[in-house]
Amino acid sequence: MNSERNRSLETAALSGIVGNLALAVLKGTVGYAANSKALMGDALHTAADSASRLQEMLFSKGGADHGMLARLRNGEKVRTVISVVLAILVLMSGLQLAISAIRSLSSSEPQAPGLYALITVFIALVLREALFQFQYRYSIKHGHKAEADRYANHERYSLYASLIALIGMIGAMTGEAMEWPALLYLDPTAALLVACLVLRKGYLMVMNTAYQVPAQPLQEEDSQRFMETIQRVYGIVTVEHLHAQETGHFITVDVTISVNPRITVQEAQEIADRAKNLLLARFPQVSHVQMQFISYQAGYPYKSNYELPDNDASSLLQ
Repeated sequence: MNSERNRSLETAALSGIVGNLALAVLKGTVGYAANSKALMGDALHTAADSASRLQEMLFSKGGADHGMLARLRNGEKVRTVISVVLAILVLMSGLQLAISAIRSLSSSEPQAPGLYALITVFIALVLREALFQFQYRYSIKHGHKAEADRYANHERYSLYASLIALIGMIGAMTGEAMEWPALLYLDPTAALLVACLVLRKGYLMVMNTAYQVPAQPLQEEDSQRFMETIQRVYGIVTVEHLHAQETGHFITVDVTISVNPRITVQEAQEIADRAKNLLLARFPQVSHVQMQFISYQAGYPYKSNYELPDNDASSLLQ
């Protein structure tokens, strides 16, 4: 059940990456045709956002256990090389955009973009917002609050880049219409500001790669605290499996619990979600919890702290 949810979440994230790349191509093509440095910068930031999201997926501990992404995730050297290449491409692109913007600022007569470039920005904003709402609501619906927060963080800086580009383009077009040459420089100025955001994105990607260290299993006494916390959750019969490992300053926990076989799948999922949220709330160092549930199977009355009101079977309560 949980693996299916993670595969669905991974598919939604990949669709977001592909959607952002499509928007980047659209904005970049129109920006080049309209000679708008600001719009080209906005396109570059959107592409950098997709690269950053892909890097996060490569280093994430959850997700599906099959497919090309899973094979890349399991290959330590391969994913590190891909991550470094993505970070370098983002940094070099941001630097190239900054140099191009400075050259435009030093020119005597910068040109204002066409009206169709402005229309493209508005269309891209609407499509980007729709894509973000889908990913955010999908993550919240399936209990992935951390993923939703990451989506919101990426979207905030992407919105900043789009607004900066929009202001620069409107200012340049206003300067051309009212014959104010000084306003024509707003478009390359906006491109320079967006280039700074792209360079920031590349720097964060470099730091994210540098601080990825091999995961180390926790000591048995440390894992015992997680075991005791999970066993307090009402509805869990036993903890069948618990594996905790430390990556840097964060801990990921993989848990399999058993529940009463007479309850529904929805009720079992609610129990698993309560246990997961309890771990995340009680232990700030825990960054990811992979919680799976199975039906408890036994040929004798089993110990359970979850009994249905109409349960007439013989049981031993904890």
